[in-house]
This record gives sequence, C-alpha cells and structure tokens, in this order.
Amino acid sequence: MVLNRRKVLLSATVGAAGAVMTNTVSAKERNLDPDMDAIIARMMNVTKRGTTLATNQKYFVLLATCAAQGLSEEAEGVTAAALKAAVEPIAIKEAVYQTVPYVGIGRVKEALEGVNKALKEAGVRLPLASQTAVNDQNRLAKGIEVQTAIFGDAITQMHKNTTEPMKPLMINDLSGYCFGDFYTRTGMSVKDRELVVFAAIAALGGCEAQLKAHADANLKEGATKQNLIDALQVAVPLNGFPRTLNAVTVVNSIA
Repeated sequence: MVLNRRKVLLSATVGAAGAVMTNTVSAKERNLDPDMDAIIARMMNVTKRGTTLATNQKYFVLLATCAAQGLSEEAEGVTAAALKAAVEPIAIKEAVYQTVPYVGIGRVKEALEGVNKALKEAGVRLPLASQTAVNDQNRLAKGIEVQTAIFGDAITQMHKNTTEPMKPLMINDLSGYCFGDFYTRTGMSVKDRELVVFAAIAALGGCEAQLKAHADANLKEGATKQNLIDALQVAVPLNGFPRTLNAVTVVNSIA
C-alpha cells in the first residue's frame, strides 16, 4: 500500500475539531517522520491560531490556499476537518469556487478533487444546490454593481478610461466573470469572499499590487488589519515564510 503522508497528516491534525486518521494506515506507516509530524500537527491545528478569525473563516483561508496551490490531498484533509468543525458544505465549496478567477481553473480543479472526496466520504450528497444568482443577460451589470460597491468610483473611472481593444478583458471579463459570476453567488458573504481572495492571492506570491487592492477591500468590508495578519498566520504552514512576509509587508503598508 502506498502511503499518502500529507493526507494522513492533515486528516489527523487540521483544525480545532480535527479529522480522524484513516484506519487503514498502519502505526508503522504513520510514524516514518515523527518529529516532522509533531511540528506539522502543531502548526496546522487552528484552535489557537488566527485568534481574531471565526472558525469557519480559518477554514476558508486554508481552502483558498489549497486552491491557489492546487493541493488536492491537503484540500481533502482541510475539508474533512472543516466538516467536523460544523462548517457548512456550501460554504466549503464557495471558498474554493471564489478563487477561480484569481488562481485559474486548473489549480481549482485539483483542489476540488480533494474537497469532493471528503464531502462524499462524509455522506454529503453532490452536487450541492446551485448558488448561481445571475444569468447571461445580467451577469455583467450585476458584476459591475458589486465591483463598484467594493472598490468605489475607481471602477467607474477605470471603465471610462478603458480603450475599446481592452474592454473585452478589463470590463467583460474582469467585471462579468470575476465579479458577476462569483461575487454575486449566494452561500457566502462578500466580506468572507474578500477574505478568501486575499488568502488566495497571498498564496500565489508575486502579486503584491493585487494583494494590496484586496487588502484595502477587506478593510472596506469590515475586516481589520489584524484579521488579515491572522489569515496569513493560519496559512503559513502551506505558504512558507517568504510569501507570508511579503504579504505582511503589504498589509502593514495600508492605512
């Protein structure tokens, strides 16, 4: 039997509730690297980490990070732990869906493999109820509406200054796809969607301008700078410190 160590570790250690370690894995196989296991177990337990965030928000951050990095096995473990912590399946799915325009469909599909596996193993019937709130006729208008509500007059000015050759990308796609198709969905608040986006962009690394824009958006939606720092703390075992410290610098730069 091939041991999937990352899945086992996460299933055993993620979160306040934690997920039960797979029974089919022998004790010998579980303890190939006990020192590393102990360190990861401590870092991935969200009980005392990210203290200003609600429990479900901590899992949203971890799911967004898994999606940004295309981590199927880790997403499975995080989902199992989130379910044990009473996070709703729809919210789990929405945390992953929300990352699509930011990290790309390939990575999200990888993460969804793990998410769906954990949901099925927990007896959740798939597919879940649709959370779509727009159609082909109104998705662009609804997207512009929510985008403007978050970012203000800067969006109106950006659209006014966008040249005709750029409109398909910067208006039709950015406003219609990113905001119309995703931010309008039910099942998660705009505030939590912005937290998810912040976590996903931080996990990508090298996108500091976009990270700053969404850090500002988080504050506008009612989050605090400490909430953002705590999100980075929750995600640091998956992101590592270089990306985390770059993101901290961005957070510290905002008013």
